Amino acid sequence: MASQNGIIKINGQLGDLVFYKRGNTDVVRQKAAHKQQTEASKKSSRDFGTASRNAAYIRKAFAPLVKLYAYGDLLNRLNKRFIEIFKTIPAEHAGNKKLIDGNIALLKGFEFNSSKALEQLWLRETVLCIEPDGLVKLILPKCELKSLLKPHPKATEARLQVMGFHFELDDQGGYEIMEVNDLVIPLSDSHFSKTALTLQLNHQGDKALIFAMGISFFTDAARFADRRYYACKIIHALHVKDGIIVDFVTQPKVEKEVVKQEDKLSWVVEEG
Repeated sequence: MASQNGIIKINGQLGDLVFYKRGNTDVVRQKAAHKQQTEASKKSSRDFGTASRNAAYIRKAFAPLVKLYAYGDLLNRLNKRFIEIFKTIPAEHAGNKKLIDGNIALLKGFEFNSSKALEQLWLRETVLCIEPDGLVKLILPKCELKSLLKPHPKATEARLQVMGFHFELDDQGGYEIMEVNDLVIPLSDSHFSKTALTLQLNHQGDKALIFAMGISFFTDAARFADRRYYACKIIHALHVKDGIIVDFVTQPKVEKEVVKQEDKLSWVVEEG
């Protein structure tokens, strides 16, 4: 980069030179050379775009929960999670990677609020049961309330919010978004009864089934906005084919064989 010292100052591009102002100084630099992308770079770029579009798909599906619970650059964190999923897809699919070939289960545990994990407020795991006939049950366990959640000290009730997203993995575009009424848990109770959410879904073909759950605390109708007392995460993320959960199989790494040299070289003294 060089500065312009002449009487006449130029702005804009002239040939391979670009003239512009930087602060109070008129400067000139050479136009950046166009770099030709390699085929590998083009493939990587296409796969990155596909991963980002899938992340956007999830954000839109869970938009109500994103609005309530997102904190700590959710967009970039979710994009990174999908990039990790796409890294599990075999290299021979490079440039044409699809979510159906990746480890969808890696979405499980993704926190909407990066400063508070759901397990620190909701202390028990949920159970998901899937029947081949399409019946899906999400079960909350029976237990004492003090072993179930950790509330805000001034809260009078907890509200549990659950959403589901069920969509086709074969690029047909069919999907279902399942919105559920809030489950209100009075904190004056000492016991929580076993509670279940039952859904009837069409499992024909390859589908992704994702559930997200969040918890907030209230006093009367007022929600506590302290981010230490609200949390939400993806609690289940599954690939289901015709009602059967498909477990992801990691591709074995091919180790290069190292051939040991049989006769080692030796030093030779040439001058005394």
